[in-house]
Amino acid sequence: MITTLPKCGVSMEGRLAKKPRVTGDSTALSRISKPLVSIITPSYNQGRFIEDTLLSVKNQDYPNIEHLVIDGGSSDNTVEILKKHEKDYNLKWTSEPDKGQSDAVNKGFERAGGQIIGWLNSDDVYVDRHVVSYVVSKFQEFDNVDVIYGDGINIDESNLVLKAINYIPWFSFNRLVRLDFIIQPSCFLRKQVVQQHKLRADIDLPMDYEYYLRLAAHGFNFRHVNRVLAGLRWHEKAKSLSRGEELRAESKKVRELYGQRYDPSYYLSFLLDDILLLLLKIHGLKTIIALRASSRKHNLAFPARFDSLPNAILRQLSFNPRQVFG
Repeated sequence: MITTLPKCGVSMEGRLAKKPRVTGDSTALSRISKPLVSIITPSYNQGRFIEDTLLSVKNQDYPNIEHLVIDGGSSDNTVEILKKHEKDYNLKWTSEPDKGQSDAVNKGFERAGGQIIGWLNSDDVYVDRHVVSYVVSKFQEFDNVDVIYGDGINIDESNLVLKAINYIPWFSFNRLVRLDFIIQPSCFLRKQVVQQHKLRADIDLPMDYEYYLRLAAHGFNFRHVNRVLAGLRWHEKAKSLSRGEELRAESKKVRELYGQRYDPSYYLSFLLDDILLLLLKIHGLKTIIALRASSRKHNLAFPARFDSLPNAILRQLSFNPRQVFG
């Protein structure tokens, strides 16, 4: 149950209190040619999808990746798939009971040796072969950035590309409190971020949302990149669909803990957010077309499927962005 707010830079009035952060030497990253990148994958009984997840990491063109799979003692074919691929690339895995997804991710944070950390769930994928190399180049370009997040797509159980999700193109703490616009698999962090902050184990569903709010409240710098990075899989057992009402209720509590008040200014900002989401949804048509071209050039990191272009356009224009962003 979400009842308390951890110590952070949010004042009693719910406004962001500027507070100096303690970080490592972020400029050192720009001096390392190929810094190690750690990808953390929490897993439990996702044998239907985890092979696509593994392949989307294995197929990256970046040469210095460690992939840490923290499995919670799956009873399906997950371990068999992990054993199948453990010698194909730098895959390290364990399978033992844990205390849930947050516990698994936190174990990964503790074990990660990389200067850059990604968190990719066992039913999600990186979209193309250049995702990690691109993210590394951006961290090296922007020494003062702690968290990078990009755009994404939704895919179904059979890897059909459903729609493009173009994220909010500039970061705002006040908007993040209103709108959960960072979708987790598209997000990468510097090592010092995960050294200082872990996920809250008492939050069952929007643990990533609370995490990003906490990082922002502590003064970590976020930057959006205009590139599709990850594919978020929608299927009947996905928490965002199967437990959607619970997710929305918990997210509301998180917002309130971080100072959200439902006054007239909130509802005006809510309407303006809807206009922005509509424009981003339309912009997503360009993303869908570009992905189809990348598929023909064999640049994608997972076996994506596409249906007819008219169907794809209709689906892109008809979906409700609030289903994704909350």
